[in-house]
Amino acid sequence: MRLLALGLLSLFALLGDLSAAVRTKVDLVNLTPDVRAGEKSLIALRYRCDPHFHIYWKNPGDAGASPTVEWTEKSGTEVGGFIWPGPKLLDQAGVMNFVYENETLILMEVTVPASKTGTIVLKAKAEWLECDDKGCWPHDTLVELALKVGPGNSAYKYDPKLYPHFRKVISTTGSSDGKTLTVALPADRKLGDLWFPERNFVTPNATVMQKKADGKLTFELRDATETLSSGPLNFTTRTEDGGYVDINVKLGAATVKSAAAETAQPHAGGIEWQPWSPEAQAKALADGKIVYVDFTARWCATCQVNKRVYKQDDVAAALTTSGVVLLKADWTKKDAVIAEELRKYGRTGIPLNVFLKAGQPPAVLSEALTGTEVLAALKAVSAGKAYQAETTTHAFGFWLLLAFGGGVLLNLMPCVFPMIGLKVLGFAKEAGASRRTVVLNGLLYSAGVIASFLALALLIIGLKSGGSSVGWGFQMQSPGFVLGTCVLMIVLGLSLAGVFEIGVGLGGVSAGEGDGRIATFLSGVLATVVATPCTAPGLGAALGFALDKERSTGETLLFFTVIGLGMALPYLLLSLFPRLAAMLPRPGEWMESLKQGMSFPLFAYALYLLWVLNALVEDAAWVRDASLGLALIATSCWVLGRWGALHRSDNERRGAKLVAAVLFVGTLAYLFATLP
Repeated sequence: MRLLALGLLSLFALLGDLSAAVRTKVDLVNLTPDVRAGEKSLIALRYRCDPHFHIYWKNPGDAGASPTVEWTEKSGTEVGGFIWPGPKLLDQAGVMNFVYENETLILMEVTVPASKTGTIVLKAKAEWLECDDKGCWPHDTLVELALKVGPGNSAYKYDPKLYPHFRKVISTTGSSDGKTLTVALPADRKLGDLWFPERNFVTPNATVMQKKADGKLTFELRDATETLSSGPLNFTTRTEDGGYVDINVKLGAATVKSAAAETAQPHAGGIEWQPWSPEAQAKALADGKIVYVDFTARWCATCQVNKRVYKQDDVAAALTTSGVVLLKADWTKKDAVIAEELRKYGRTGIPLNVFLKAGQPPAVLSEALTGTEVLAALKAVSAGKAYQAETTTHAFGFWLLLAFGGGVLLNLMPCVFPMIGLKVLGFAKEAGASRRTVVLNGLLYSAGVIASFLALALLIIGLKSGGSSVGWGFQMQSPGFVLGTCVLMIVLGLSLAGVFEIGVGLGGVSAGEGDGRIATFLSGVLATVVATPCTAPGLGAALGFALDKERSTGETLLFFTVIGLGMALPYLLLSLFPRLAAMLPRPGEWMESLKQGMSFPLFAYALYLLWVLNALVEDAAWVRDASLGLALIATSCWVLGRWGALHRSDNERRGAKLVAAVLFVGTLAYLFATLP
């Protein structure tokens, strides 16, 4: 039992962070005494950190996360983005961060409507990450501010010199050979020795190691996570009066060409991609080129599946022959510039793929790409015609057949592979069961699959009616959903490996009565959950039809029902036709070996989901905690299996269940409470 005590101590140490006191006070303050209708006023989020604590600039540096705000009430006004004061450098044992300490005001402009009178009420949820040399803790709080339209508002004092936004941007020139960036120092200004990059085209360590000589600053570009050509080159630095100023660096024409060539990335099919930026897109369109933009991210499973289209020889040849400029808008870190571009297309998420040509409306493709659609859109854009999506060129019945076939083929896709072993075990066990039991389980499994697809359809319909744009596999963009699925894969894998017993029926194996029926239904739900990141041949185009904004609610529900029927068909056929079931191998010792062996695909899928989480949250400290949390969850399963077995005494079994429950539930509570 000493191991149980050790597990409890580990849990209490982990949960200790949950009760960490908030060391930063945050409120909303007014900066403009006379709030006038039809004009802009200034407000600010005021952060007051305890000694030795800090929050982060818009570019946090090596680690950390910038503050955010989500408005819930604006009284008809428009509130602009953050106006950041200049940061300071913080070196924590070689980890370089750009931070704020003590009191910091992050400003925002409020545009008051010309007809506005009376009182303006502003309410929002502010979120921030506060850190010291011992660790970091995410927090949020509700803030509120009431302003009257007119004079006499209480105004908090601030120093405008600290905000580069209020000063004229200094322009200078630079050059790069792909390995270093050399910037000419403005001759008429005395500027600070430390220039903070707005983006990660220069690493924080390279920022500290910048070299000044002969009127120039030189930065190493090694290990930078963003390219020079992916956006504007802006720095912030101190001025002689103690304030801050922004510096915009213009690269020479030869350098821009060289940088684009340096960062062009070979893709499948021999085609090359360049990083997207508003400047790169505008330049290509001004040159009369056709532009293709792929809005993607490492954590977007559907985006990765879509990339198989570019491997098709006919697609690659067509893009190359037409001289299409291929731009990749990498939203892995949810860049604000890319987010703003997505909103221009009415989107709040990805995937999004679009052809552009000057003077023509954009050709927006389906969330699930097909080579046929890419070629059709390119042909229309090249001919100067508006693109008519292929979803309008076939009868509804055609798309239903395509959806049904795609649903059947989903069973063979990589996302569903971790579930195959569970189904095989279920088939084998049912080969020796009564026909009534086999048929009932087939119907229950099919009901679970279809119900899940209907629930997904209803969720998509609800989100779209609220103005959101979502697509197939959109839930894989939710850190909470990915974390929950990761934990589920770990638990199921440990059960299959024999660490503990939860009843194989949960994985679709049980052929018993009572709870086994519920478990069989849930196995259909589970199969659908893991299937949604994938698309099968034919299903991609069909999904484009189903997810089209012109589809009615009834059409969408019918469509997703047909996909579910297709996915459930193989299991249903084996259940309904005894001759097919008789072909399955009889239960035997081989089932235990297969059962244990199939735990490894589940563990592999859990590792993939952890990688997706790492890309989604961009918080190394939390991913570290999540990894340790998964180890604690595995420990809870081991405790249950070791001391909760039937041959143990009642006291041992009760103790094991209690310890396992505390470890499991406590760890999950911590992980979800701290999820970025």
